[in-house]
Amino acid sequence: MKFMAIGLGQAGGRIADELVRLDERAGKTRRLKILTGAFAVDTDASSLRGLSSIKVDQRMVLGEAKTLGRGVGKDSLLGAQIAEEEGFKIVDSVRQTKRFAETDFFLLAGGVGGGTASGILPVVARLLKERYPDKTVYVIAVLPFEHEESIEPIFAKNAASGLKSIQPAADAVFLIDNERFVRKGISWQDNINEINQKIVEPFFNLLCSGEEKKAKHVGVSTLEVSDIIKTLSGWTAIGYGKTDLALITLPWDKSKDETQKGAKALEEAISELSIACNPSDASGALYLVSAPPDEIGISLIKYLGEYLRNIAPNATIRYGDYPYGKGYIDITVVLSGLKTVEKVNSYFARSPS
Repeated sequence: MKFMAIGLGQAGGRIADELVRLDERAGKTRRLKILTGAFAVDTDASSLRGLSSIKVDQRMVLGEAKTLGRGVGKDSLLGAQIAEEEGFKIVDSVRQTKRFAETDFFLLAGGVGGGTASGILPVVARLLKERYPDKTVYVIAVLPFEHEESIEPIFAKNAASGLKSIQPAADAVFLIDNERFVRKGISWQDNINEINQKIVEPFFNLLCSGEEKKAKHVGVSTLEVSDIIKTLSGWTAIGYGKTDLALITLPWDKSKDETQKGAKALEEAISELSIACNPSDASGALYLVSAPPDEIGISLIKYLGEYLRNIAPNATIRYGDYPYGKGYIDITVVLSGLKTVEKVNSYFARSPS
């Protein structure tokens, strides 16, 4: 599954930068190409200078006539106005990338507490869908930190208005609660770097599995692009879990051991979902299990499916296996079409207009 990344605002630019490194990792470790292009867009020129992986000619400053390249100052209305006037520049630029025709979907990313992403992101999503109706548009919407909301209420207000505008414009919105990934005892910069890595990591196997060319890495049940597109809609949560396998397992304990390890990885993926939610509210769900080929047995696949069915009884469940790696089992879980998300509702309640 190939995608084009577009980061909007400072947080979005950093995530897009991380997605480029994810693609580089796919190339080095699996000889796969999953990214067709990457752009970083901001109203603050200085934020773009902090990126390291997105090419300089794919960094764009919008609204310079209005902001002098110094940002919109958390003014989402100004951000939206700039997008309406200059969003065509983004839409035109993506079309000029060499591998545009290979793109299965656009992945937009932004922190919805700021003025740039909360204002620009919904407009760009709509423009992309209007210009390229054959391609789906997904959004990574990063919610503000609690301390940001407590210091400046505008963060929560922007999040509410941004989310309300993004949901109808995008095919699916991956909600990311920053607070779930914060670690104590390390610097703020290290926290940000780790959070961005944790945001993109669950996408790695999901994107690589469908692009595999080597027969030994093609699963019995491959998650195809159509499977993923059919699953994703509306508010969406994604999670990732990983557990080490025993170095030596007795033959008669093998099935039991792989199921126990798979259960541990799945439970971690559920507990590490990008946003707190009730799985029973999901209309669609999928899981992808990746492990050495001889560790993916029918008992494991059956257990994982039954577990997900128990917690998401109303969802259409799709699954895939990806025979890869040594010494561990990892699982990616997606819950989509969530009817309600408590944290999103709290934003809407605080900013009803």
